[in-house]
Amino acid sequence: MKLPEFANPPAALDPKVTHRENLIEADCESLERMRKAAKVQGFTIYCDESERVGGEHTAPSPLGYFTAAIGF
Repeated sequence: MKLPEFANPPAALDPKVTHRENLIEADCESLERMRKAAKVQGFTIYCDESERVGGEHTAPSPLGYFTAAIGF
């Protein structure tokens, strides 16, 4: 994967920095049936399971989000 070119790279991408710490918190709640909601970094995301396992297929499954995260 090719990273984007920046005229003025953000400080967080400084190649001289050898150690970084990052904290991401999520506030999660169960909704109806298999549906869940999570608030992360100011966004609300939802997940659900397919009808086959008791969900309603209204949003990606947790494994779907995990798979997408690997691709990002």
